[in-house]
Amino acid sequence: MKLKKPLVLTVGLNVLEHLGMNLYSSVPAVLSEVVANAWDADAQKVCVEIDLKESIISIRDDGCGMTRDEFIDRFLFVGYKRREEIGDRTPHFNRLPMGRKGIGKLSSFSIANVVTVFTLNDGERTSGRMDATKIRARLKKDPKEQSVTIDEVMNEWPKNLQKGTCIVLSEIGKKLTRGTEKALRQRIARRFSVIGPANSFNVSVNGTEITPSDRGFLDSVEYLWVYGQHEDIVDSCRGLKEKRAPVDRTANIASNGTGPQISGWIGTVSNPKALKGEDNENLNNLAVFMRGKLCHEDLINDLGISELYANYLVGEIHCDDLDADGAVDMATSNRQSLKRDDPRFEVLLEVLRKELRYISNTWSEWRREDGSKVLAKEVPAVQKWLELQQGDVRKKATHWIGRLNNIQVDNSKDLLELMKASVLAFEHYARRNEVDHLDGLSDEDFEPILKAFDRIDSLELSYYGQIVKFRIGVIRKLEKFVNDNERENRIRDYIYKHLWLLDPTWERVSGSETVESNVRKFLNENTANLTDKERRGRIDIGYRKTAGAHVIVELKRAEVRVSVDELVQQVTKYRTGVRKILQQSMYPDWPLEIVVLLGRPPREFENTVELQDAQNLLAALNVKIVYYNQLLSSALNSYQEYLEQHAKYDPLYRIFEEIDDFATLSE
Repeated sequence: MKLKKPLVLTVGLNVLEHLGMNLYSSVPAVLSEVVANAWDADAQKVCVEIDLKESIISIRDDGCGMTRDEFIDRFLFVGYKRREEIGDRTPHFNRLPMGRKGIGKLSSFSIANVVTVFTLNDGERTSGRMDATKIRARLKKDPKEQSVTIDEVMNEWPKNLQKGTCIVLSEIGKKLTRGTEKALRQRIARRFSVIGPANSFNVSVNGTEITPSDRGFLDSVEYLWVYGQHEDIVDSCRGLKEKRAPVDRTANIASNGTGPQISGWIGTVSNPKALKGEDNENLNNLAVFMRGKLCHEDLINDLGISELYANYLVGEIHCDDLDADGAVDMATSNRQSLKRDDPRFEVLLEVLRKELRYISNTWSEWRREDGSKVLAKEVPAVQKWLELQQGDVRKKATHWIGRLNNIQVDNSKDLLELMKASVLAFEHYARRNEVDHLDGLSDEDFEPILKAFDRIDSLELSYYGQIVKFRIGVIRKLEKFVNDNERENRIRDYIYKHLWLLDPTWERVSGSETVESNVRKFLNENTANLTDKERRGRIDIGYRKTAGAHVIVELKRAEVRVSVDELVQQVTKYRTGVRKILQQSMYPDWPLEIVVLLGRPPREFENTVELQDAQNLLAALNVKIVYYNQLLSSALNSYQEYLEQHAKYDPLYRIFEEIDDFATLSE
């Protein structure tokens, strides 16, 4: 009987630490090395099983397996150079092997303390268990020793292993959750391009086979450029734009024997958000594959692309020439990236830079055209508006509306607000053209002049209508988010910049900074001269100039109740001083209006006998009382009444309403 050779792992402690425990940081990266070994073993089926309860991962394949001697000489010998010893093709399926340096097997120790291997070849069974803790202890005991005998565990042979190899990872340091299974399918799908029936290589996770759609972003690809045959990718891109069939650009990147042979695909998604994976994973990558396995996660940064379209890019670049037998290995030790200082890397970048310039131009053109089509379909009123434009205005407006599809915004509402602004901008452009053309009219051509000014009036109406809608939105937000305790301070923050909250006809005018500064200084002095009680009752006081009036706004604390007599005394003190300052301004004859915000009515207002006298006193000083709890609702009612009438006369109102409706449906 032939004496069995002992199972001896040949490895140094330094190698174990750096190429085992510290080589990888994620479960998918580790399992990718095991899956790659299954490919090299001519496996047709790889089954990954995750046991959450026991925290165990097993990877079983139906490949050629190993004899005992092969297990010792190839698997247990770290640094075994497969391609030199066996050849550059696999024996059964003539595959290009992925393994090169013979260190991938150690990657399992990055996530598991114990790795158990069961392998079967031509009826010969072999098993071995490698315990990182025991191996480390043995090598530390004798640093010169690089051989460690491992345990055999034939009594634990998996019942479902009839062919190939099964690797069991236990004492896993990474926490396994229910989300691990889905995440693993996605990440393995993104790391291999050879998975699927086309290459007779099927991989499953807990019984569910991995397909190209598991990449998780293909459904969002709207434009696709392919290099070579990639029907599986094309079939998985279900969101491709109509009449935008995948463009075969194989001939355009052919090297003609002077550079690397490249295949693969490049796509752009409809929205960059589609390239944000779970756990905020960035999928905005142009990945490089050698022999069907990921070797460089992203080229976008290496290419130095800063244009907008780069945020929409995703793709796979396949270049087996980078891993040619006999050539210097381009991959870094962890097999996750390529050596950037290798001349072959720069050649690859140059080929792609040229191709991406073409893609950039095509993408911009298609997005503009398709953006206009979507708009015409979803917002017919905008399309009708475009059709009403004339000559150069229509051409430029159509081009610009289409370009909105190329602008990156956080949400669709922002884009639709840009659309409304664009309509107004081109209406303004058209009116300006009309005014320019008036110079060429004779004195008798009075009718065109009247029509031009009518259209200018309509445009002003449209502008103000949008301003009113915006103000209504502000008021509603204030009502929603401002409770009774915060109302005074929040209103104070808004009131001086937005006088329209007090009166829809009040608009702050520019050029009033000097007089406002002088009045503010006086009012601050007035506040300083108040009694402690009066000072505590006042939140703030300020001055603003509107079109046709000077306005003082005083905010009293909501809980403080004042009398009309107290108000009159306080108002009289600062009213006289302010009027003296205003006499030196450019508008000395404008009325001075005083608004006092209160939380409760003055005492006299509760007495019907005193009410009229109190109101007369306040009116004599041009003082208006507004209550905090009525301010927002009064302003809202005023603007809503205006908007109801406005809709009847604004020719653009219906267009803007359709755009707003589309924004609501898009949420």
